[in-house]
Amino acid sequence: MLRKVSDFLGKKILDIIKCIALPLFVYCLFFVLSKGRYGNIGSMLAIARQTVLYTLVGWALMHNQIMGVWDFTPGAVVALSGIIAGRLMYATNTGVLGLVIFSVITATVLTLITFSVFHFMRIPSMICGLGILLIYEMLTSQLFGGAGVTVRGDLTILAKAPYCYIILIVSGIVIYILFNYTQNGANTRTLGYGQKIAMNIGVDLTKTRIKNFIIEGVFLGLAAVISLSQKGNASATVDMASMSLGFDAIMGVFIGINLMSNCNLVIGIVIGTFTMKMLSAGLIAIGLNSNLQSIAQGIFLMIFIGLSSNKDRFLAYMNDRKHKGEILRRINAE
Repeated sequence: MLRKVSDFLGKKILDIIKCIALPLFVYCLFFVLSKGRYGNIGSMLAIARQTVLYTLVGWALMHNQIMGVWDFTPGAVVALSGIIAGRLMYATNTGVLGLVIFSVITATVLTLITFSVFHFMRIPSMICGLGILLIYEMLTSQLFGGAGVTVRGDLTILAKAPYCYIILIVSGIVIYILFNYTQNGANTRTLGYGQKIAMNIGVDLTKTRIKNFIIEGVFLGLAAVISLSQKGNASATVDMASMSLGFDAIMGVFIGINLMSNCNLVIGIVIGTFTMKMLSAGLIAIGLNSNLQSIAQGIFLMIFIGLSSNKDRFLAYMNDRKHKGEILRRINAE
C-alpha cells in the first residue's frame, strides 16, 4: 500500500516538474540572453495579467480544437462584441455588469453564426473561419461610423488585480468541470479520437458542436471584457489584424495538448499561454523586431511540438543505444 502511494506521489511530482520545465527554461534562457534585464517581478506580473486574456481565448477554443475545428475568428469576435457591448452598456447605463452581460450575449450570438455557416453549409472550418473573420472585421469598421468605443477608467476595473485573476480562477473551474465531468466533455474527447467512430456509438455531432460554440462564445465574451478593460477602448480592425489574438491563443492550446500526458488540458493551456507571453517579452528584451519575433515564436513552437510528438521514438532510440552499449561491453569483457 505504501509503495503504491509512494509511486503515485513520485509520478505526480515528476509530472509537475515536466510541466514547469518549459516556462522555467524560457525564463532562464532570456534572463541570461538579456543579461538580467528580463524577468524582474514587475515584468512577470505584467506578463501574468496579459496571460489572463489569452488563457480565456485558449479555453474558449479548446473544445473545438480537440474536435479538429479550426476557428480563426476569436480576435474579431472579441473586438466586435467589445464594441457592441460597450455601446449597449452606455445606452442602458448598466455599468460593468451590463458590459459583461452584453459582451457574453453578443459573442455567443457571433460564435453561433460561425457554427451555423460552418456546420450546415459544410464549409471547411479554416475557410469558414477566414471568411467570417473578414465579415466581422468589416462590421467593426462600419458600425457606429467605425468609431469603436472608449470606456472610462472606473469601468476598466476587471482588468486590474485581483479582479482579473478572480475571473480567471472562476472561469478555470467552470471550464475544468465542463471538460472533465460533463457528458459534452466526454463526447468532445470521443469525437477528437475519431468522428465516424464517435457517431457510430451514438455521439450527436450537431448537439456537441452547438454546445462547444456556445462555450466558446461565453469565454470570448469574457475575453472581450478583459481586452476592452485593458486597452480602455475597442476599435475597428481590418486586414486580418485580429488574427494575432487567435493565433497566440492557439499556440497556447497546442502546448497544452502536448502537455496532456503530464497535466490536465485546462492547466496545460495556462502553462502554454504563459510560456508564449514569456517568450514574447523575452524576444523584446533582447531587441528583436516584430517580424523576427514571429519567426522565433514559430520556430520555438515547431521545436516543442516536434520533440513532444517524437519523445517516445527518442526514448526508444536512447534505450536501444544503451542496450547495444551493454552488449558491446559484455563482448569486450569476454
